[in-house]
Amino acid sequence: MSPRNLIRSALLIYLVFPFLFLLSHFYITSWPEWRELLWAFKNSFLQAFFSAVFSLLLGTWVAFGLICFTDGFRRHYRMVLEVLCLLPNFLPPLFTLLSILNFIDPFPMGITGITIAHTMINFGLVAVMMANIIENKIGNLAELAYIEGSTRWQFLRGAFWPILKNDIFLLFLFVFAVCFGSFAIPLIVGGGKGTTMEVLIYEKIRLSSNWSEAVVLAVIQSAFIFTVSFFAKRGGTVSSSRVVNLRILRSFSGIGVLLLITVFGFLGYAQGVVEGFRQISAFYELQSPLLWNFCGSLVMGILVGLLSYGSLLVIAYCWPKAWFEKFLAGYVAPSTALCCFAFLIMGTNESFWPFIKIPLAFNLLCLASLYRMGWDGVLRSLEGQITIARTLGANSTQIFKEVLMPQISKRAALFAGVAAVWACGDYSVSRILAHRDVTLAMMTETLMSSYRLGLATVLSLSLVVCGVICFFVIMGVGNVFSRKSI
Repeated sequence: MSPRNLIRSALLIYLVFPFLFLLSHFYITSWPEWRELLWAFKNSFLQAFFSAVFSLLLGTWVAFGLICFTDGFRRHYRMVLEVLCLLPNFLPPLFTLLSILNFIDPFPMGITGITIAHTMINFGLVAVMMANIIENKIGNLAELAYIEGSTRWQFLRGAFWPILKNDIFLLFLFVFAVCFGSFAIPLIVGGGKGTTMEVLIYEKIRLSSNWSEAVVLAVIQSAFIFTVSFFAKRGGTVSSSRVVNLRILRSFSGIGVLLLITVFGFLGYAQGVVEGFRQISAFYELQSPLLWNFCGSLVMGILVGLLSYGSLLVIAYCWPKAWFEKFLAGYVAPSTALCCFAFLIMGTNESFWPFIKIPLAFNLLCLASLYRMGWDGVLRSLEGQITIARTLGANSTQIFKEVLMPQISKRAALFAGVAAVWACGDYSVSRILAHRDVTLAMMTETLMSSYRLGLATVLSLSLVVCGVICFFVIMGVGNVFSRKSI
């Protein structure tokens, strides 16, 4: 077996490790009660459905605002607005939760609360994607309809929906799949009436040590998400070669909605910070673990960043290969709870082992997201250069070191830096694999669970510092390897 095939196989085994490990260690001796299964599945389905619907509605409205800024100096405003849209999706969920929990008091726990949190996180991403789809697919038609004197309602009914309904459905399925498998949000705001499949898997293992039923639940959930993801594959778009007049669809009210939600989010967070500083005396009891947990977050973030950076480069080294690309395109990360518990029962969990297991588990869970965020597009854009280099007689190692690395190292570091920021703010994976609070995110989640939202919000400020440090460390690693490859 060639080295590249060996590396491909090793990466494949790593990605499916939780399934292989658990199926080889636990026999399915019992099935979950059908009422319990249907109840959890219903909760997962409802919160994912409503989250996707409201994300699409809000996202489309905001997209009509984004297309107001398509030409000239307005593009600079568009970039700022897109950053505001994408910020909740790229920040750890902890920050969104703190904002809405501080702003909405009392907060509705259960399916309603999960839907609100998921909508606040995903609507901005939907807005950016929808704006790009509108510009690329119906931009010229919108300009022609405006010149011909069509009204907005006529265009929406006669062109927008008939042409874009498939893309809208794919966006719906994408958000639905993401929300259906969510663990961090339902764990905090699900409450007793909003138990989802993911939380039920966690409870089966943590509370009753019922591995058999947990494995069955995880297989059912993964099969369902895989089916949805299969249909939610990204459709192709026809790029527009010029700036088009989209006045027939423009709506500045969409910008108002975005700014209103952003202001409410920042107000909620600021309210928590002010309340936290009023209770600053309580921080004296947290001084001792604070420094250690800050260091723990730094170590965790940097390790996840380095693992993600290395994993993305491994994918690039193994590229292209038809079956390998199909596997990565169709791969669905395993249940968060099941994946973490697979690492939990593998060996000891004392001493430094959580700092090895948590990065490995987190990298496994986020690698598919990083790949679909654009890493596949980066590699496909270089396939022509790879073909030319092979034609000229270069081997795989030469192509990777001399052709790919100088061009992809910084991009890989950018994606890995995002993963490092996510890891700094993670509490769900760490909560399973660590027997005590070892990171700032875990301390923050502990304070949130005890309804000390003010202190939790103030403590989360240090997570921002930690995330920024980790991000720039990983970016520095990418720059170093990029220069060494030249």
